[in-house]
Parts: sequence; C-alpha cells; structure tokens
Amino acid sequence: MVEPQTNFRYERKFIIPFNKLELFIKSLYNEGFYSLHEQRKVNNLYLDNYDFSSLTQNIDGLSQRKKYRVRWYGSTFKNSLKIFEVKIKDEFLNKKTKLALGNIKLLDIDKIDIFYHSIKKSIWNEGNYKFFNYVNSKIPTLLNSYDRFYFSNLDKSVRITLDKNLKFTSPITKLKFNETNVIIEVKYNSKDYFNNNLKNLSFTRYSKYVQGTSKTTFFNSSY
Repeated sequence: MVEPQTNFRYERKFIIPFNKLELFIKSLYNEGFYSLHEQRKVNNLYLDNYDFSSLTQNIDGLSQRKKYRVRWYGSTFKNSLKIFEVKIKDEFLNKKTKLALGNIKLLDIDKIDIFYHSIKKSIWNEGNYKFFNYVNSKIPTLLNSYDRFYFSNLDKSVRITLDKNLKFTSPITKLKFNETNVIIEVKYNSKDYFNNNLKNLSFTRYSKYVQGTSKTTFFNSSY
C-alpha cells in the first residue's frame, strides 16, 4: 500500500565531529527534546539510471529533484520488511511517498542484482505500475547503512535525527567508504524554528547519496 506524505516539510542538515555527539545530545535534552524511540540501524539501497541523473541533479544544485531508494531497518543482510521510497525535494522542502514490499532478503553485496529483481517483482505484484516504471529504468548504485538516534520536541512539530557510523558500498566498484562525522537532520514545519533555534549550528549541503557515490564510484573528493 502506498503511503504518501501529504505535506512538504522543511529539512536542513548539519555536520558535527563524532566527539561532539554526546554534548549535542545533552543540549537537546536541555532544550526540552526527548528520545522518540530507540536507536536503530537504517539501510538504504539507492537507485539511479545509467546516466546517474539523480546524482548530477543534486551536485548541480537543482532546486526540484527526486531520489529513489529501498529502505529497511536492522541487520543489512536479513529477511525483513523492505520499503520503496520516492523522496521529492523542492529547495529546503521535502516529502516522501512509500510502498511497503514485504519481507525480502539481501544475501550479500555480490547478490544485489538478485535482490533488486525481487524488489521489482514485489512492486509489480503490488500492482503499482507507476513505481515499477521508476525502478525498471534504474540500477542499484549505492548501499549504505548508519545508526540513527531520534528526537522530538514536546508537540512533535520538530524532529531531529542523528546519524553515526555511516558506511557506504558501491555495487558497481565494490569499493567502500566510512564517514567519520555525525550527520544531523532537522525536520520542521515552520521557518521560524530554524531562524530562532538553530543559529548555533552551521548549515551544510550534505547528501548521503552524493557523498557515498563520490567516494566509491566517481572519486570526487571535493563534495
């Protein structure tokens, strides 16, 4: 079943060194945030066409673009619920559409084509031909995982996630890259929150997809 996120919301990203993580978490608690639920491991398989259009659009800074991925939680190589996502970006505004695909197992990185065939078959069996057309014209271009912490303010109008231990592997080159910093994502509904509450953080343009692909496939160290 497709689960659309009906409204766009603001999303901004920041980077802090790993040794600042504990101090930042303490500051969140001091500002009234609480842990939304337990830390968990997030896995993503990013999809792109043979021209790497999604990558190029991001690097070129196009304000309106889409990103395609399969997401799941827990161990990377286990039989678990997989979710196909289309993330739509318009400047700092984002929304997602999701399709739950059932339990599918990625055996290992060398079996990624078999895994992707199962993903496409599952989407077809769901009868979602629009999503099938999305994936049928694309290939797996990056596998990544990270440990994520979730925080929210009391009225849940602001959600903050902290991602550490980011690991990237290219299904194409089989090369790997590990990110040593912590990525902070702030999602909120009102511009005023950013203007009034996040002045102490330095905004950065960081895309996990671009960072991972640049380090493992195209070797662009300048991003």
